Amino acid sequence: MYLEHVHIRNFLGINQLSLPLDQSTVLMGENAWGKTSLFRALWRLMGRGACCYEFAEEDFYRTEAGDPAQELSITLTYREHRPGVSQHSNRLARLEQVWVPHKDSFHRIYYRARAWRDKQGIHCRHEFLNSAGTVIELGHASVLVCRLIEMNPVFRLRDSRGAPQDLPIVNLNGDYQQLLSRLSDQLAEEDELSRKEIEAGLDAVRQLFEHYFTPQGATSRAPRRAKDIAIHPVTLTQLGKFNDWQPLGEESGLSLALAAVARTILQARGGRPIETGARPLLLIEDPESRLHPTMLAATWGILERFPGQKLVTTNSGDLLSAFPLHHLRRLVRMNGETRCLYIGNERYSAEDMRRIAFHVRINRPMSLFARYWLLVEGETEIWLLSELARICGYVLPAEGIRIIEFAQCGHSPLIKVARDFGIGWHLLTDGDEAGQKYAQGVRGMLRGERETDHLTVLPRNDIEHYMYFNGLEQVFRQEANIHDKHTPPSRIIERALSRRSKPGMALALVEAIEPHGPERVPIELRRMFARMVVLARRQR
Repeated sequence: MYLEHVHIRNFLGINQLSLPLDQSTVLMGENAWGKTSLFRALWRLMGRGACCYEFAEEDFYRTEAGDPAQELSITLTYREHRPGVSQHSNRLARLEQVWVPHKDSFHRIYYRARAWRDKQGIHCRHEFLNSAGTVIELGHASVLVCRLIEMNPVFRLRDSRGAPQDLPIVNLNGDYQQLLSRLSDQLAEEDELSRKEIEAGLDAVRQLFEHYFTPQGATSRAPRRAKDIAIHPVTLTQLGKFNDWQPLGEESGLSLALAAVARTILQARGGRPIETGARPLLLIEDPESRLHPTMLAATWGILERFPGQKLVTTNSGDLLSAFPLHHLRRLVRMNGETRCLYIGNERYSAEDMRRIAFHVRINRPMSLFARYWLLVEGETEIWLLSELARICGYVLPAEGIRIIEFAQCGHSPLIKVARDFGIGWHLLTDGDEAGQKYAQGVRGMLRGERETDHLTVLPRNDIEHYMYFNGLEQVFRQEANIHDKHTPPSRIIERALSRRSKPGMALALVEAIEPHGPERVPIELRRMFARMVVLARRQR
């Protein structure tokens, strides 16, 4: 079985959160948006080794005024992997009293831990629910909670250099834990290791994995189809048997990553025994911390092969691209509530997914961390708008706003992704025939929203003509070296662009505008910047 859903009310920094999980799930979200509180909830309930966690005063959510909530609850929903397997497995039958049938043929377990405050103090209760949310009356709920923890323990993997060094470690065969500790320390100090040390460390890692985890053997993956590649464009899993991995030399990044990962798992386990057949949930916090991207890729290639479930937080665009699109979860805090957003509400064609894979997940993976997307037609707008926004007093990256060129991708797939993930969006387009088609497409995608919040159409054929007729004629004339009164504007602009290039001309316009301040920035752009910033700041 695996953890299918987490629901939290009034715990630490989370007022309310409903989070569906996959076998591997990655969380995106800004600081103080609930990721750490979520991990602490899972760790305190399922990862400390003790049954039936007793909540304390510090666990209760506090409002902005500092008032603590009167009650809190954490509900974990576990689901069997195959329909009905809980009725035939001796191991899963240990929890037969709390397996609940469901109309989709899968049986589930609903475990709830809750606490409330009154004048006498803090009271805690651990219970199992049926499908209607009613408590299942049991005389020994705590015994079943212990069994659930033994069968689905939670490990919290963090940078081992910041972890306590006095955690108890159970001796197996040999002293490999000391060896792994030394390898980890040397890795942190960036010392070179001999081939013998690396080989010894790799052997220690194998012993650890064979003892604690179900052997994976050869990786049996179906061939990647076009649809699979579009949904999961980057894969870091290496093919072949784990035992066939060999050090490639004294600077083998893979071998060092194996050693570091193994050391971290030993510390996360903290001396607790792991029962045979257990399905651990690995909470992996920011694995990119202090790791070069190459080392991160090697490390994640290892972690991805572990049996059990994985819940990952990351600020790495590269790592984000290594997950299937439907495994991404974006946490957003709006109006004091933490919302979980993910793919599923929009309808995507195969062509949509291919375009998203290339233009967003491979080429712009960091854009998924943004609060707001400004969609523009080309490179000129990217150069020009970020500088004009700065002149108006807005630093777009600090506001969580990212400018994305949409012409090659098309605006429709980008708008769908933005909507599903709760990313605000605004499209700026020229006033020519192509721009009018883009604008009409955007209008067709509006769902009762105000057009001005999502669309700006320039009142000229392109942005160069727009700037020319907004007080910047002399800049174009100077760059074109045309000063007579008879040459039409289109000819002057064409000549200036041929001599300076479009991006170069954009920078020349910024140079001319900056000494005059925001008042020289065209009014339509000033209004657009102001609307975007207001909407982006709502996600705080």
